[in-house]
Amino acid sequence: MKKTAVLILMLFCLYFLQNSHSQSKYGNATIEELNMTTYPKDTTANAVMLLKKGETRFVYNELYGFQFEYTLQVKIKILKTEGLDWCNQVISYYQTNNTSKEEIRGLSGTTYNIEDGKIVKTKLSKEFIFDEDVDNKLKVKKFTMPAAKIGSVIEFKYMIVSDFFYELRDFTFQSSIPIIYTSYDIKIPEYFRYNTNFQGYEPIKTKKEPINESFNIRYKDDNGRSQSTTLRCVGDRYFSEGIDVPAIKAESYLWTVNDYISKVSFELMSIQMPYSKINNYSTTWQNIDKELLDSRSFGGNLKKEDLFKNEISKTEINIDRAKEIQDMVKGKVKWNDKTAFYPDNLKDALKNGIGNSSDVNFLLINALQAGGFDAFPVMLSTRSNGRIPITHPSVAALNYVITGIRIDTAMYFTDAAAKYGDWNLLPEKCMVPQARILKQNTTDWIDLTKISTGSVFISANYKIADSKLEGKVVDTRKGNAAYNAKVNYFNHKDQADYIESLSKNLSSQIEDFKVTNLENTSEALKMEYTQTADLSLGDDFIYITPMVDKLYSENPFKEEKRIFPVEFNHLLNYVQLVDFEIPEGYEVDELPKTERFVLNDNDITLTFRVIHTNNSIKLHYQYQLRKIMFLPTEYESLKDFFSKIILKNSEQIVLKKIASAE
Repeated sequence: MKKTAVLILMLFCLYFLQNSHSQSKYGNATIEELNMTTYPKDTTANAVMLLKKGETRFVYNELYGFQFEYTLQVKIKILKTEGLDWCNQVISYYQTNNTSKEEIRGLSGTTYNIEDGKIVKTKLSKEFIFDEDVDNKLKVKKFTMPAAKIGSVIEFKYMIVSDFFYELRDFTFQSSIPIIYTSYDIKIPEYFRYNTNFQGYEPIKTKKEPINESFNIRYKDDNGRSQSTTLRCVGDRYFSEGIDVPAIKAESYLWTVNDYISKVSFELMSIQMPYSKINNYSTTWQNIDKELLDSRSFGGNLKKEDLFKNEISKTEINIDRAKEIQDMVKGKVKWNDKTAFYPDNLKDALKNGIGNSSDVNFLLINALQAGGFDAFPVMLSTRSNGRIPITHPSVAALNYVITGIRIDTAMYFTDAAAKYGDWNLLPEKCMVPQARILKQNTTDWIDLTKISTGSVFISANYKIADSKLEGKVVDTRKGNAAYNAKVNYFNHKDQADYIESLSKNLSSQIEDFKVTNLENTSEALKMEYTQTADLSLGDDFIYITPMVDKLYSENPFKEEKRIFPVEFNHLLNYVQLVDFEIPEGYEVDELPKTERFVLNDNDITLTFRVIHTNNSIKLHYQYQLRKIMFLPTEYESLKDFFSKIILKNSEQIVLKKIASAE
């Protein structure tokens, strides 16, 4: 009897624990929720999602045929000031020029607060809802939850009715804030077959079960009379559920957290309606290549050589000539800061002198072809957009196009929209592991992560005068290091603003600043200046940190453990050669130890060499990054390696005053 009672109690507790997560109901906020001041499982959270529920179901509309309805309910507790950002929401949807469209229905929301011990509700009204056009297809509906403050509970819901059943909405089970309970329910009739793709590190329970579906269909018979029938079929239901899902947080050196967030997505494979043949939509990359080349908006825009027939002649085929053509196109058409996969109107872009990223690259391809080059588009998904699903071909996964050429057996790549880019000097967003070369009868994947690298060479000559360290510095940068330095330079108001920023970064006074090759992308960027810094002085000692600039002043890898890979921006060779003149009356008391650190098989190396000769001290410092991506299993050794770098960067030269002879 005792055992039975204990078993019943255990089952009751288990049932209670399983259902306690779903006690937060939409349409209501409890006193406990409103009095919550922190989330115990993540005290750093600025907000917590109490509830996130999604549902997708198929419906039949007599005007538009089959559609799907995607419904979302969200309930959030605001814990800190930063959490108020969740009160501003954006819903993206499509309305094309043809009959296909999406529509948002039933948008509503409520903000809950406690006032004088009572729960006060503030409804989302029309004055807080706004519509905007992003372009001629993409629209956004924005809304702001009213009366929200720290301590509020907000909730909202809406439905998207869509004709685009070939592109069902993704559902994410994870967010930048923790989620106490989340679920997603989708019912798919047998007429539609999808590849269902789950990704992410967090465990999400999913069950699949067969279902029966019915659709009421109205139509007109041959005599024009209205008729109706019920279409019955079987289908599949997927129900996914997550409890206490932790926030996904962007870690240092991670291109995009979206590659690792827990979510489900769907790719249409085929459609087969009753008494109809099957229509296959599942495709291959070869089919996508052919469709793009055959399409008017993509392949058709690769046949516009005539735009340059009066300006470009077929002469020598070499990289110098390719650079001349690229500089000419860049001079004629500027990038309007809009990213696009398809070009708009090349003729208009050339006429108006401005276009999107695809316009500029397609114009360059045509100009190169007019000059006799084997030029072609290279398709990719930028780093922030996420990785291409190689095994599930989809043109929707691509969002960017750059330019490629082949000269003899050598390949060169450039992004014509990048102001400071050049051949084989790509902006980091384009340096992805999978990009697709698109040519008639010849397509291939290419790894762009190592196409361009960065190098920094800093030389300095220092002497001590009037208790200050004074030196002439020459900073020479190539490749991605030069590209990033130029972007940084022009992000400042003017040169004076840049010098002020540099001075603050180096904790020094900067004078006689001179920069060359800011506009010339094929030459090294060179900065020269005089640096003056205060010294750390003791009664009889001078303490000098020998680094001109610390590449790393703190360890970028602070987490105890790492779930995601480490993805560096680009390969790098960083060198400092520093010469110190020992002032008269002083001698060396202590020098940093000459050392060399190596990670794995020369993936990263650090050489720190100090040489003392006569009245000078020479420092040779070289950091080399030869591998761009490290797996989570390598994280501990990577973190330890950077700890050694930080300690080495902080070591000092100690000079001692020479005792006077008696």
